[in-house]
Amino acid sequence: MLVTKSMGKLYYVLIFLLAAHLSMAHAAPMSFKGSTTSMTEVSEDYFSVESSYASSIKGSFGAKTVKARSDAYNITSGEIFYLRKLMRKNTINSQANLWLFTGVGFIDIKKNSTKEHQIYLSPTLQFDYETKRIYGMVSHQILRAGHEDFDTTKIEGGFSFYEAGYTQIQPWFILKTKNINSLNNKIKYTPTLRLINKSIFMDVGVSTDGDASFHFMYTF
Repeated sequence: MLVTKSMGKLYYVLIFLLAAHLSMAHAAPMSFKGSTTSMTEVSEDYFSVESSYASSIKGSFGAKTVKARSDAYNITSGEIFYLRKLMRKNTINSQANLWLFTGVGFIDIKKNSTKEHQIYLSPTLQFDYETKRIYGMVSHQILRAGHEDFDTTKIEGGFSFYEAGYTQIQPWFILKTKNINSLNNKIKYTPTLRLINKSIFMDVGVSTDGDASFHFMYTF
C-alpha cells in the first residue's frame, strides 16, 4: 500500500518533468553560473518541489515548498532561500564542499485538532565529500516554528559501481539516513540507487519501513 501511494505521486511528477525535459534542447553541466536547477522529492509522508538560479559560482537563490506528515502532524511550508558555497577543496581525485542554506518562509502546522501559522528563518549547514567512486554527506537544518521543533538531520554515504564519463550513466548505491524532529520517532534508513548522467540526477529507494521514495534533479 505504501509503495502504491508513493508511485501515484511519482506518476504525476514524472509527467511534469518529462514535459519540461522535452522543451529543453541541450543540458549543461551542474553548478555553473547562470544555470537553473529544479528538483522534486516524493515519498509516502514527504513531498517537496524547488527551483533555484545560480547568480554566481558561489551562490544561488530560489523557492521551495514542502508537505510532510506523521501520525500527529500535517505541515505545509513555502520559502525563498539563498545557498552559499562557503568552501570547496579540490584535489586530483576528490572534492569537498561546505554549504550554507538560509531559508525564510511560512509554515502551516496541523497538530491533532489545533492549527498554527508561523513565519520562520531556517539555516542549514551541509558538508559533502566525493571521489569518482565514494560519496559522503552530512547536513543539519534548524527549523523552529512557535513551540515546535522540526530540525532535520541527514547522513548519506555510498559508492559507485564503476567509473563513468560525463556522457555515460553512472550508478551509485547510497544509504540515506534522515530524521525530522517531532515528525519522526526514529531514524529512517533508505537504501537507494542513484543514477547520474550529464545534468540529470535521480534517486530511487525503499526505506526499511517499506516507504518508496524518488528524488529527481535537472540543471539547465
